[in-house]
Amino acid sequence: MQSAELRRLIVRHRHVAPMLSVLLASTDARVRITDADGETILDRDSKSADEDAGIERHPIVVEGANVGWVEGPRPSGAVAAVLSYACSRETDKRSLASEALDRYRELNLIYDLAERIAGSPHLADVTAVAVDEAGRLPTGGVGFLLLESPTAGRLTPHPIGADGALFPEQAATDGLLGAAYAGDPEIVNDVAADPRAGPTDRVAASMIVAPLKVEGARLGVVGTASKEPVEFQAGDLKILTAIAALTAPFVSQAQRYESVARGDE
Repeated sequence: MQSAELRRLIVRHRHVAPMLSVLLASTDARVRITDADGETILDRDSKSADEDAGIERHPIVVEGANVGWVEGPRPSGAVAAVLSYACSRETDKRSLASEALDRYRELNLIYDLAERIAGSPHLADVTAVAVDEAGRLPTGGVGFLLLESPTAGRLTPHPIGADGALFPEQAATDGLLGAAYAGDPEIVNDVAADPRAGPTDRVAASMIVAPLKVEGARLGVVGTASKEPVEFQAGDLKILTAIAALTAPFVSQAQRYESVARGDE
């Protein structure tokens, strides 16, 4: 919690400020509230002649971190406890609001992606949409998608023939992409330091990647990578996982459609 947020909570919050006033009215002692850096937020004068007797200092704690102090005689401990509780509740409310916003964005992403992908049965169109969406993560980066060729056991960048593919064709067991293809979604913020990274992976400094799976069958990988170091977050991974889960069935369907069109089935 920032100093400005603590000040607002103490001075202007519609519930906390009145509650604090009532609590302070119950004592004649001087009580001083500061932020973590010692800057005064509230300094209530004492009505007692012996205002310096038994001065105590109690922290205001939120999620294990000290965000401020309450100084004064014995009642200051109660004030600090009340403010710690109030600040924690405020932080929890903001976390819930942020989580709700994240879910709303995920739902919008899913609806938008489904609408765009469903517009064409062709594999190139499906993979192009997925690459575009993967490149729009909040942290940034470039989207990529590679599909396995069952006959060769290799991962090939898609859509085929598109300019600017970040990763070249490679064995489906190689490097970080091979590990993601066989494993689970993950964030690799320092590619160079990861012992699994191969030469083709090191084109990127940071990446986030998820496997494309349909009913247990693995089709390839989709992800986002950056040539400059970035810190991909858990929220990015949630969005990418949603992209992978929605894209995989359409990829499978498009592959079957094109196989039939070629007369393979």
